[in-house]
Amino acid sequence: MSFDPFGDFETAGYLQNVLRLKDPSEVKESEHLSFELSMEDALDYLSKKASIDFESVRKVHEILFSDFYPWAGKDRSELVPHLAVFKGSQDDPRHTVFEHPLSIKRSVDYALELASNKKRFKDRPGDVMGQLAFAHPFLDGNGRTILLVFMELCYRAKFAIEWSRTNKDDYLRALSLEIGDPFKGYLNDYLKPFVVEIAHRDEWPEMIGGIKGLDGLDKEDISYESLSNPEVQHIYNTYRAQLLD
Repeated sequence: MSFDPFGDFETAGYLQNVLRLKDPSEVKESEHLSFELSMEDALDYLSKKASIDFESVRKVHEILFSDFYPWAGKDRSELVPHLAVFKGSQDDPRHTVFEHPLSIKRSVDYALELASNKKRFKDRPGDVMGQLAFAHPFLDGNGRTILLVFMELCYRAKFAIEWSRTNKDDYLRALSLEIGDPFKGYLNDYLKPFVVEIAHRDEWPEMIGGIKGLDGLDKEDISYESLSNPEVQHIYNTYRAQLLD
């Protein structure tokens, strides 16, 4: 587990966790325990919000992970505004580039705007999930935070995704394709067969507890690089140009 954007892994453990854990299995276990113990509080918070906005997303992350990460609820633009975050090696053409830290809020706002058109959202759920995943607001815990927010958005649009029927590898493959080439339908095509009628909120904790591996791309070959690096600047410029094509 080499992801060390704070530069203090040896003294503070992985991402400055409160237990100063370094072993990957111990980190994952403690982090997920924090999630499980706080999940119902986060869902309750979302259910009471009149509308979901960027601050709601930050608050969900804080509720879920503040027992393990002291910085929970703070996004990358606040913690590491000078770093770009990637999944996979930048030398690999299949690598995933996440949103520029200073554009995270804009990307989340856009995803929420897409979800506000309820008919379109039900027809194209992958557009919203893909945009939220691309934003990658936090240094860790993105997948689980986004999942809870996404489920609430689906509920308000009067549908649900039957996550128990999805497959981790197939989902992550479609998600990676969606992030790399957005709004082309990769994730829509994957999720549409699992769209079902709205599920009662009481069923959500058990439903989420049964999901295997849907915590997104958090710890899978995550790397970072200075935004001052010309190669990184070229990656973002190329990605932006691709979106405008």
